[in-house]
Amino acid sequence: MEQHQKEIRHALLVCVPYLLTVFFLDDIDKFFYTIHSRLGNPMLVLYMFIATIMILILLMHVLVEIRESYRTLGLKALLPLGIYLFALINSFWSPLRVSGEIFKSQIVYKAFRKERYGHAQMRMRKDGSIDIRYPGPFGMSDWEYGHWSGRGDTFYLSYEPGMDTLVNKPDTLLKTETGLLIPAGIPADTLAIYKDRFFMIPPAKAKH
Repeated sequence: MEQHQKEIRHALLVCVPYLLTVFFLDDIDKFFYTIHSRLGNPMLVLYMFIATIMILILLMHVLVEIRESYRTLGLKALLPLGIYLFALINSFWSPLRVSGEIFKSQIVYKAFRKERYGHAQMRMRKDGSIDIRYPGPFGMSDWEYGHWSGRGDTFYLSYEPGMDTLVNKPDTLLKTETGLLIPAGIPADTLAIYKDRFFMIPPAKAKH
């Protein structure tokens, strides 16, 4: 029984901070952004790697002894196993993870752009805030934050100053019929060359 309680303490000690970090990941990323995203974001991803490996090692340890533990403790023996599995299902790497997004303002528009390491994502929220995530290698990313307003198919953007924000960001975007967001006043020949580098708002799915 004492060994079982020790296993539960280990599971909670490793998994609870991990799950809290995953849940508030965007907010922690924004905090690091205010310091320096090229330092803070790699540190955050490194922690995720280490914590995930620790969870996997402890999970394997539990699996090795699960049969013997089940014989003596019954269903109680499955509790540490359940904690580790839940942490992995809701992990930093899982598409099923639950985040603090449920506490944030509703997303009005969501735009995407293909990048080398995945899709960059722009989220314009009901409260007028905007955040843009640029994916990088090994789960790392760069961020932009600011505010937006819209009038018809025209979007006006402003950006918060940061230590390593991207340069030459357009502050006025026009939405085309296809959903492409192009900078206002861009020449047609330039648009033809660089259109793959612009964000696009996917068409809304038809409701049946």
